[in-house]
Amino acid sequence: MRQIRKMRSLDENVRGGATEALAGIAMPSEDYRLTGRHIVVTGGGRGLGQGIAASAAIAGALVTIIARSGAQLDETAQLIAEAGGLARPYPLDLSDTSAFRKHLEVIVERNGPIDGVVHAAGVQVRKKAVELTVDDWRFVQTMNLEAPFFLSQEIARMQLDEKRAGSHVFIGSLNSTIGLAGVAPYAASKTGLLGAARSLSTEWSGRGVRANVIGPGYFHTAMTDGLLSQASDHERILGRIPMGRLGDPADVGGLAVFLLSDASRYITGQLINVDGGWLAS
Repeated sequence: MRQIRKMRSLDENVRGGATEALAGIAMPSEDYRLTGRHIVVTGGGRGLGQGIAASAAIAGALVTIIARSGAQLDETAQLIAEAGGLARPYPLDLSDTSAFRKHLEVIVERNGPIDGVVHAAGVQVRKKAVELTVDDWRFVQTMNLEAPFFLSQEIARMQLDEKRAGSHVFIGSLNSTIGLAGVAPYAASKTGLLGAARSLSTEWSGRGVRANVIGPGYFHTAMTDGLLSQASDHERILGRIPMGRLGDPADVGGLAVFLLSDASRYITGQLINVDGGWLAS
């Protein structure tokens, strides 16, 4: 009888705690919105970055889009405006990591404090490992690993100093999970990015700044055009995707919005693959 009383008391406490927690829950639509937030998206001029920037803007964010090509940024900003969103271009060569602080100060002065960042910019070198040069290797590591790390470092410094919550979303790869031939520098950079994001999550999440990685599967973008334009490779890859199609930038955009929003407030240090079931097949 005494044990039953204890169990009842525990049950009452649990129900009481649940009631208190439920009282603070917002409507799901509010949790998923980015209204009033300032999001930075690199690589926003085309491909996945463009899709992510558009998704974030349509979800209510003011988006600063970064890329080297001003023409591509202007086109993206126009497309987003036509869809009812707001994106402001900021041309920038991300290989100059030492200049990030001064550029971010300009961006913040123009558009306000930064709430989140998505690192969608990236490069690829497809060569057999025995044919790679040191320059090939360093170029990919600079753009795919060093640039996102040091850009997030500077953004996080601002967020932590101001005690602002933040969400940092890194774009990984299937290579973050498995090995694919002919892309050793890319695989190294994306695997390193996953390790860095997990470490950043461990350091920052207790102070409200989260870090997660999205692992895209096969999407037909400028980076994968050389591969997917080959009929044999296209057929081979498509044949392994259970959903029967290549990814669309909006498929990654939806997840990015989720990770930038309050709906994912308890998710950090994770790799989430968006591959139509490719890894599971």
